[in-house]
Amino acid sequence: MRSDPAPQAQPEPAGEYLFVWGDTVVGRRLLIGVGIAVLGALAGLYGGQAVFTALLADAKLVHVWSLITGILGSVAAGIVTGMLFRPARTVTQDATGAARSAAVVQEMAASPQGLGTLEQASPLSRRELDEAGLTPVFEEAQRTEREHG
Repeated sequence: MRSDPAPQAQPEPAGEYLFVWGDTVVGRRLLIGVGIAVLGALAGLYGGQAVFTALLADAKLVHVWSLITGILGSVAAGIVTGMLFRPARTVTQDATGAARSAAVVQEMAASPQGLGTLEQASPLSRRELDEAGLTPVFEEAQRTEREHG
């Protein structure tokens, strides 16, 4: 499986990455994205307040609708940020990845708990293994385990 991102003019310099909410991001891009989000939310909030003040007589309704336009401004800012900063990841699966998977399965088989069998796995686990393309790796490990005792 290969997912190629949109071509970028220059690679990001090393050392510019931050670990935020379980993901690795480029600090400069994060800062720009937050700035766009703040501007979008404020533009939506105060723009909506100005428009709805002119259209509605009830101040409570103006408040509610300006909050809604503020949220819409945030969503629009998220879309703009997503279009500006495409993911920089390239996901690949190659022979090295397959060999690594096989090595991990062999390591699991050598553990005190052993590997077990695919027949013992739950239907959900079997489906996940099939989707990940790991069923043949586990079948091969089971064959090897049977042959070597």
